[in-house]
Amino acid sequence: MKRTLLFLLLSSFVALAEPTPIPLTSKLEKVTVFLNGAQIQRTAQTALPAGRTELYFKNLSPKLDKQSIQLRGEGNFTVLSVQAQQSYADEGVSRLEKTKQFDKRRAEIEANIQLEQKLLQVYKQEETLLLKNQELGGKVQTLKASEIKEAADFQRTRLTEVLTKQLELERKINQYTDELKVLNGEQTRVNTDTDQQVGEVWITISSPQPIAQAQFTLTYFVADAGWIPSYDARVNDLTKPLQLGYKAQVFQYTGEDWKQIQLSLSNADPRQRATQSMLKPWVTGQTNYYPELNPPISQTYNPTVTQVSGKVTDVAGVAIANASVMVSGTSLGTLTDENGFYRLSIPPKLPQSATQLVFAGIGFRSQRKPFFSEILDVQLEADQQALNEVVVRGQGIEYKRALTGAVQSLQGKVAGVPLELNEKEAPTSFTYDIKTPYTIPSDGKVYAVEVKQVELPALYEYSAVPKLNSDVFLTAQIPNWERYGLLNGDIQLFLEGNYVGKSTLNLDNTGDTLRLSLGRDKAVQVQRTKKKEFTKKSFLGSTQSEERRYEISVRNTRRQPISLVVYDQFPISKMKEIEILDHQASGAEVNAETGIFHWRWNLKPGEAQSAPFSYTIRSPKATASLLE
Repeated sequence: MKRTLLFLLLSSFVALAEPTPIPLTSKLEKVTVFLNGAQIQRTAQTALPAGRTELYFKNLSPKLDKQSIQLRGEGNFTVLSVQAQQSYADEGVSRLEKTKQFDKRRAEIEANIQLEQKLLQVYKQEETLLLKNQELGGKVQTLKASEIKEAADFQRTRLTEVLTKQLELERKINQYTDELKVLNGEQTRVNTDTDQQVGEVWITISSPQPIAQAQFTLTYFVADAGWIPSYDARVNDLTKPLQLGYKAQVFQYTGEDWKQIQLSLSNADPRQRATQSMLKPWVTGQTNYYPELNPPISQTYNPTVTQVSGKVTDVAGVAIANASVMVSGTSLGTLTDENGFYRLSIPPKLPQSATQLVFAGIGFRSQRKPFFSEILDVQLEADQQALNEVVVRGQGIEYKRALTGAVQSLQGKVAGVPLELNEKEAPTSFTYDIKTPYTIPSDGKVYAVEVKQVELPALYEYSAVPKLNSDVFLTAQIPNWERYGLLNGDIQLFLEGNYVGKSTLNLDNTGDTLRLSLGRDKAVQVQRTKKKEFTKKSFLGSTQSEERRYEISVRNTRRQPISLVVYDQFPISKMKEIEILDHQASGAEVNAETGIFHWRWNLKPGEAQSAPFSYTIRSPKATASLLE
């Protein structure tokens, strides 16, 4: 009877005991990378017993957004709760087990050190004994020459062995001591390294009956990832469409590597406010204040900034081209264009060491600034020592190597062949699903993914402003550009197979037709000449009149016909004493309000064209200095 009662009590205790949680080793299936952030999708499967069971996804990103967790299950069970928590990476061995291993190895090393020290002590005592025996033998008796030689040989041989053994033991002791230092350093790193932290998602399941194979799909959002659009624009023939290569500069430091996963790129930005701002009553005498339009201005790091642009100049205001702009502590960066302008996307939730932009240029002192605003202009001071070093070393090899490194880190690893993909358009976003598996490590580096190549119907047109610059610029006019899913980004320009520079695609204020600058073309020549023989002055009383004449000449040395637009201007007077008369620009379209006019010519291969223009300025003699 007593045995039966004891058996029933034990059975009841076992029934009431909490079941052991089941760890799920999940597989990373898909990552959707947004402009800021990424959505991770993992799958797992396991057998479920009947009743209430606890499961947990282990070794997830420690930076997952708890509010974004979604779980989908397949099977006859009910999900009672889902919650996230922080833990430590086990990698097959828990932190406690690692500590035990460290302690065991430390004890072994310390025992070896003690043993070697004891042996070293023995050999030192033997050394002392040998030296004393030598002195004692010389004082006690007089030895024959043969005996002295034999004793000396023995003394030398044995003393050499003893000293050699001492050196060997001291070397071993030093090796064990160094190993002990390394071991202590490793244990300190394991105990203090926050990278050892991982995320876990715990699930409570209720199942009416055992399930042989339950399927789970877990998705969650991580902020420490993103991609930056960039393009390659290639023009090989002015009679054919523009070849545009889409690229994505993908980066992530979420704490978990993305190995051979299905990668999707979305132009959505989950960090942006999803709700529309609403107007509030505007009462006279009171400030109609809207925080989103009047953000506080601070010179400290602003974590809400997702993109920074500006201009880099010297102290005199002259633009610095090819200056590097890098996010401190990362490989993210860009170079300024020929006018000193830059634009750089900023990843969210950067580590403490990566909250500044580092500006550097050859011959200038580098400068750091926290990105507190979306507009950040910088003036760099000249570094005379650096300039001298550039001159002495001939070609500034050291500085050029640094800038090259910045460019290479931005380009990252490029897939040489466009990847197979599907394009999906949602009401508020556009997504590229890349079918080929891809690997993006969690190292903060930028990996360039070549997404696709498209042909854009374009009208090519040359334009020039010879009053300001004798160079001619090629532009591509692309109608209906909205259908191609373009985003703001940097463009590498290639003309007839040659790299001609870098530009920026800015779609913020673009109309129905996108004008894309393709850089300078030396094959088209434009010249502006002042015709002195036609410039004359006449004086009548206190008034003077000056007639000025110029000539614009152009030449197409290309083997293809081109369309060329040349701009110039007439002066505009806002003073009653000064009049601008006799505007002459035959064949040009003139804007009377601005005084700007232009010619549009279609030039055949090798064809030249010229056009004069002139105007007269009538003014008092005292205002002659205002006419220049």
